[in-house]
Amino acid sequence: MLTISQAAKETGLSVKSIRHYEEIGLITPPRGANDYRYYPEALIKQLHFIKSTKDAGFNLKESRALLQLCENKTRSSGDVKAIALQKIEELQARIEQQQILLNRLKTITEQCHGDAEPCCPIIDAFAK
Repeated sequence: MLTISQAAKETGLSVKSIRHYEEIGLITPPRGANDYRYYPEALIKQLHFIKSTKDAGFNLKESRALLQLCENKTRSSGDVKAIALQKIEELQARIEQQQILLNRLKTITEQCHGDAEPCCPIIDAFAK
């Protein structure tokens, strides 16, 4: 069993994040006789899972749903796939929006001479 600081180091999460997950009921670490939290291997695996889902772009609500499905041995892989497909759609929409912003910024940047003159199409575009 690990302490919270050891669990943070092991999982790559911050102590603050782990405490937050406990506060919102995402995890429930057992407490010892001295009322300290202890993190057994099963809980460390949950924390790794949560970190992996966060790294993949899932929010905490989605991570909770995936964690519940992970722990449910009678789960339907279709339920898991539906969550993943929804996230793919969201990420694709964000990528498309970011691409639009990137293209706009490239366009106005290309119009700027980048010389010593005060006239700047970049500033002009933002000032509209």
